[in-house]
Amino acid sequence: MNLDTLLTAWYQHAHERLPEGVPVWDAHTHTGDRDPDGVVGRVEELLEALLHAGHAGAVVASNHNPDGYREANDRILAEADAADGRLAPFLRVAPSDPESVAEVERSLTAGHRGIKLHPRAEAFDLAHSSLIPIARLAAAAGAPLLFHAGRGIPSLGDGALQLVDRVEGLNVILAHCAISDLAYLGPIAADHPGIFFDTSWWNVTDIIALMSWVPPERIVYASDTPYGDPLMSFIITMRPALAAGYTPAQLTALFSTTITGLLAGERPAAMSPPPGDDFFSHTAGLLRVHSNLHGSVVRIFSDQDPSQPLSLARLACNVRDGANHREVYRAIATTLDAITPHIDDPDRRRVVIGLLLACTAVALTPDVGVPDL
Repeated sequence: MNLDTLLTAWYQHAHERLPEGVPVWDAHTHTGDRDPDGVVGRVEELLEALLHAGHAGAVVASNHNPDGYREANDRILAEADAADGRLAPFLRVAPSDPESVAEVERSLTAGHRGIKLHPRAEAFDLAHSSLIPIARLAAAAGAPLLFHAGRGIPSLGDGALQLVDRVEGLNVILAHCAISDLAYLGPIAADHPGIFFDTSWWNVTDIIALMSWVPPERIVYASDTPYGDPLMSFIITMRPALAAGYTPAQLTALFSTTITGLLAGERPAAMSPPPGDDFFSHTAGLLRVHSNLHGSVVRIFSDQDPSQPLSLARLACNVRDGANHREVYRAIATTLDAITPHIDDPDRRRVVIGLLLACTAVALTPDVGVPDL
């Protein structure tokens, strides 16, 4: 079985657990070719990736553009207009730009449905003087604010709470599982109706923590394509949700109706309690597999040789007949055996990472089951 077929098999196994007929919406993607990090997002590739995953559509905003966002915002709107309803355009601004408030007003009037703000790329914090007028414009238009809340920034938890508590009707989505503030915000998120979280992150333990502490209706599925990938992101979001015991209605909210409601200026009416820490079950053997797989992914991201932790993960799958979750070990082993010959192939890097991350999720959610590989 080749790598693409393997990833599709893992994806289909996860997707079959989605309630029938639910249109999946990805709450966080990008296009653009001027980001200093060198990552390029092309709208044709984004739409192809969404189609391949069977997703109905996605929120899209520009990549980082150090030269300003007026042109980029017009491009995003044009891409969305040409996408037959499959893309929801979010404008982007740098709050330190003296024209940022005017650009927000112009773009919202033109048809943008939300605002992406990036504290690291744009070098601002949530106490910036322009954020309140931006937030008021967003709330009045029923447009959510999507904040980068991932790596590379100091805490923004108090600032996010103050923003939603001060501006009536404002909805804030904290991207990347809000890893910068998850331990602080997660347990109190239910007390602040305007705070939401997206799952565009690769570390499955963070996704598990998010789902442990935050009500299901406050979480939206996201991939961060082109940094992420819809197939991989769906797998590592769905498996923890199933392990957490999400009902069909909660899965529908996670993958569809919460984000489509926010795009329409509506907060979810239903609110379920978070599952709590007790939903997470594990075995010592599969924790060993996960730990070594996680180490191999970190090494790949750091452009280092992942072969040693990958080999240890594979050896940890050599369990005896009758071992608990033997079929899970076998499915992971089959996947790793397919990955190993391609571990240094730059053309296979994306699918290799996708399969490794799928296996990290499988090792932590064995009761969800595995496909027949």
